[in-house]
Amino acid sequence: MPAHPPQLKVSLARRPTQHMRGLLFRLLLAVGLILLTTLVMWLERDGLQDNARPGQPLGLLAVLYYTVVTLTTVGYGDIIPVSDLARWLNIVFVAPLRIIILVLFIGTAYELIFIRFQEAFRMKRLHAQLHHHTIVCGYGVKGRASVEELLSYGIDANQIVVIDMNPESIDAAAERGIAALRGDATSEATLHAAAIEKAAHVIVDVDTDDTTVLICLTVKHLNPAVQVVAAAREAENVPLIYNSGADAVVASAVASGRMLALATRQHFAPRFVEDIITFGRGMDIGERAVRPEEDGLYAGDLPDLRDKLLLGMYHDGRSYAFDQLAGLPLRSGDIIVYLAVKS
Repeated sequence: MPAHPPQLKVSLARRPTQHMRGLLFRLLLAVGLILLTTLVMWLERDGLQDNARPGQPLGLLAVLYYTVVTLTTVGYGDIIPVSDLARWLNIVFVAPLRIIILVLFIGTAYELIFIRFQEAFRMKRLHAQLHHHTIVCGYGVKGRASVEELLSYGIDANQIVVIDMNPESIDAAAERGIAALRGDATSEATLHAAAIEKAAHVIVDVDTDDTTVLICLTVKHLNPAVQVVAAAREAENVPLIYNSGADAVVASAVASGRMLALATRQHFAPRFVEDIITFGRGMDIGERAVRPEEDGLYAGDLPDLRDKLLLGMYHDGRSYAFDQLAGLPLRSGDIIVYLAVKS
């Protein structure tokens, strides 16, 4: 498991990449000032005296050493300015640069501490606001589509957490106002940072099926009650992903292939299928649980389903198609799947 803690990004936060650019700029500026001062003092090296090696001319290393210990205010005193010009350079040139270097070091240390404090504060606030939320592992094409669909269902963006290793994907999620963790979704530390113990759903869409299996195992280990929906790259890996703890597995490549084949035979049918699986358009697919007081009734007897097209039912561990529902008595816990026309 990776030892590095996950990095949190949210839409209102200054991005860690910006912090790193600022730190890199300070570092380059400090190095540039040291090299510039070394060059200036090298030109006036005859005005410097090395008390540890009296009478010997100063080399480049000695001048660089003198510059560093002087600018960092260490000042051992073994090399000192003796000529008037060297002393004037220390007064009007080196002393102001010493102050600038000191401010750079103090500012960098402060920002590093501030970043850690800010990240810790955001992590605590994230944990406090998350409850029965959805964790999306992988923010690629399908991951982004999943998030868009969740938002169309009316789920608050504050109740979605994205986990991805790609900085660009994390930036894209943060721009949507979604909390995003840059980290490995197979890591317990990353999942704990996403408040896995309070999550209601986990969507897994990563690059390889073996990573999917490992994520599912880790997620179910940390929260056995969470519902895990995973994408399978290869159809033969679907049973393995189910065995790793996934509650539902979608063979994305197979489904895409079937849609492509359908499009070669029927030009308009794929558009209606896309309409059905996209929430908020003309037709929406839904499901309804049978209540205890509805035991013994039939699907056609339920008033709230009379204006809907019944697609099937999950009953006693089996799936029944729409044409098998007429004589099938309902039982509490059955799930009826239907198609509704959005008004």
